[in-house]
Amino acid sequence: MSNRLRAALAAARWLGTKEGSREHRELLAVYNGIKPLPRGYRLTEKDPWCAGFVSAAAVMAGFGENYPLECSCARIMEKAKRMGIWVEDDAHVPLIGDWVLYDWQGKDGECVGAPDHVGIVIGREGDELLIVEGNFDNAVKLRKIPVGWEKIRGFVCPKLEEEGDMIRYRMLEEVPGYARETIRKLTQDGSLKGIGEDDLGLSEELIRILVILDRRGKL
Repeated sequence: MSNRLRAALAAARWLGTKEGSREHRELLAVYNGIKPLPRGYRLTEKDPWCAGFVSAAAVMAGFGENYPLECSCARIMEKAKRMGIWVEDDAHVPLIGDWVLYDWQGKDGECVGAPDHVGIVIGREGDELLIVEGNFDNAVKLRKIPVGWEKIRGFVCPKLEEEGDMIRYRMLEEVPGYARETIRKLTQDGSLKGIGEDDLGLSEELIRILVILDRRGKL
């Protein structure tokens, strides 16, 4: 399993976690266990926790040193710039494992203010990105956004080990048996819009993530 897939799965496995639940407290405990704790601030159950969520997921995946761990979106951006892993380009297409930061107040694609929210990329369906976010309506949820969405402030692009050539499946018949029914369902109901019938272009890693989400009832 590639490092990027491992980072994505560390976040995806928390889908459905609700604020105030035992799982939410476990996430906070992971963040508060970071040494040294960013700015010495311990997250509480009353704090916004999207930044703490992606930071905790990075730690659980074993990549804490590769990401700008923080409980503040603005400070994530500042740290990412210092680490040389901040990308501010409307045309950028993020990879699995990258973080996406949003600026809800930005208008007409002019997002230049302090970021308000953050999530981690777990896959791509045609021209749409699949993002897992904490503190999304007080829970961990999946969001689909178009590549180049006007509310994107920028990206954290960690320097993780290169995966090399990824296996890609062109036709449904080529998809591994364990995933075939999930992919058939998603292509038939239009969830994988933008994917050609004769050229699925689905990577092995994205298929694994889609199967996990399907089995958890998240698709």
